[in-house]
Amino acid sequence: MKLIGISPRLLYENGVEKQFLNTRYAKQLTSRGFNTIMILTNNPNVEEILNLCDAFLITGGSDIEPAYYNEKNEGQSKKVYPDLDVLDKAIVEHAFKNQKPILGICRGHQAINIFLGGSLYQHIDNHEDLAKDHMVQTTKNDFLAFKETINVNSYHHQAVKELAPGLELIASYSDGTVEAFVHKTLPIIGIQWHPEILADSEETKLIFDLFKKYIEEK
Repeated sequence: MKLIGISPRLLYENGVEKQFLNTRYAKQLTSRGFNTIMILTNNPNVEEILNLCDAFLITGGSDIEPAYYNEKNEGQSKKVYPDLDVLDKAIVEHAFKNQKPILGICRGHQAINIFLGGSLYQHIDNHEDLAKDHMVQTTKNDFLAFKETINVNSYHHQAVKELAPGLELIASYSDGTVEAFVHKTLPIIGIQWHPEILADSEETKLIFDLFKKYIEEK
């Protein structure tokens, strides 16, 4: 049975760091017949763990250190966790090198772009806390058969600026914000919105079914 590694997210309660996984992500995978495992930060040899996994899901979360795309953080990138950045970078690079499927959602979408050589806008307006009615225009492509216009959610204040080499834009907002991409030749998907929240939507089914197809083809 295929094993999918999922990145953790961090929170601090009373000065104690906790690593966790929102189960909405895992349910989209377990319901499709896959085992899942959360990959913790700071493992002494994370490559051994990554080698066990057949594919990866990088989840949403906090901002990424802008030094990774050659910019300074002058206060626009919030709650940057270095250990989390190191882990997400290791996952993206391992998946790319070994041509393993990877799906990035929100921060994960941005992480894929950064660690494959792209960049971000450190702050954009009017994209935070939009639970519904965030209308996105899609581009006809060979990977995801979205409708021409789709209604999604939006919970981010950073966005892809320059796409990394090999990535293809397949959805954008009216202000030009990159909302989804795929890799032209590798099993890589990036989604800026949160499809796991819109669990019953047609778009969510298309995204996770394509991810399943990529995994089963490996």
